[in-house]
Amino acid sequence: MKPMTERNRTMKTFFSLLFASCALGISAQNANVVNAYNYLQDGDLAKAAEFIEPAITNETTAGKDKTWRYRGDIYRLIAMGKDETLKAQFPEALQRAVDSYIKANELDTKGSYKTEIVQNLGALQAASLNKGNDAFGAKEYDKAILLYGNSERIAKTFGQVDTNAMFNSALAYETKGDAAMAIKRYQECLALGYDKPEIYRYMASLQKKSGDLDGAIATTRTGRTKHVGNKDLILDEMSYLLETGRGEEAEKSVNEAIAADPENPILYSILGSMYDAKANPKEGTVPGEADVIKWTDLAEENYKKSLERDPKFFDAYFNIGVLYNNRAATCYSKANDIKDNDAYNKAKTACDDVYLKAVPYFEKAHELKPDDVQTIQQLMKLYAKTNDQVKYEAMKAKLGQ
Repeated sequence: MKPMTERNRTMKTFFSLLFASCALGISAQNANVVNAYNYLQDGDLAKAAEFIEPAITNETTAGKDKTWRYRGDIYRLIAMGKDETLKAQFPEALQRAVDSYIKANELDTKGSYKTEIVQNLGALQAASLNKGNDAFGAKEYDKAILLYGNSERIAKTFGQVDTNAMFNSALAYETKGDAAMAIKRYQECLALGYDKPEIYRYMASLQKKSGDLDGAIATTRTGRTKHVGNKDLILDEMSYLLETGRGEEAEKSVNEAIAADPENPILYSILGSMYDAKANPKEGTVPGEADVIKWTDLAEENYKKSLERDPKFFDAYFNIGVLYNNRAATCYSKANDIKDNDAYNKAKTACDDVYLKAVPYFEKAHELKPDDVQTIQQLMKLYAKTNDQVKYEAMKAKLGQ
């Protein structure tokens, strides 16, 4: 055997020291895990957290599921405990608990602690959803989105989808004013089978607000194919079509809505307004006399159907009164072209009779809404026509004249 040289002795000493140093480092990190566990058992969660944090950054202990399970236990107990001071000290406790258990589940390749991890994550999922709802109620939308995200991540860990959390997340984005993310999240809900009528309605509403009426109509129509007969979607589609001037399509929608909800007075009133608009278009080709009569009669018919279903529906009374005003105006216009005095007087009397048919409808409208200025103005004109001075002055006084 060759004698050991000085250089050999130095190298041996170096490696011995290095080995001892590594052993001490490993021992120290293992000690951190043990200490964290002991403090956890003693209920000193703050101290347990102090010892567990260095262990998750060391390559030796960071690769053990035990380290992450202990960390999950520590922060879960903090997040779900009643010690508000401790919660304030560790505001990210719930997030850290979720992260830790998910990591522990990845490292537990043999599934030795799967049941325990699943139970704990289940509790954290419910807590995340509830705390997310609390944050939403407090208008802390970013916090709510983060918490709903926790719930989604936990579900995903076990091959599941938390569509409830996803939907709530979309609502939070919408309420905070992030329309693009809200629409994206709503679309994800639909793609994953969470297919509810309100999702199409919310998406379409956001599209409308951004000026994309065509997109809103398309979204609503997609919803209608999935939820046939849903009256809210039908009404939404009708409203968007009216805004874009697509009256014929809107009329079809409102008739479908009536078929789905035949006792809804508003639907008949809307249909009456559509026929009224056809008889008195604000622009475009003026309809012939026969068409004006047809559309006006259909308008009155539907306004009266509205009143059959709700005898206190102000709009229908007012609109029937306006119909008689318009009929009388057309009548007077034709009478003015009559040259023969007797024939003119006879025609004018007939026009007066049409005009005065509006009185009971405007009176009923006034009864329902005593402060409506337009109704009072119409009644003033009618009372002046009938020379009813008492009622005329009463209406005049209501206008402060």
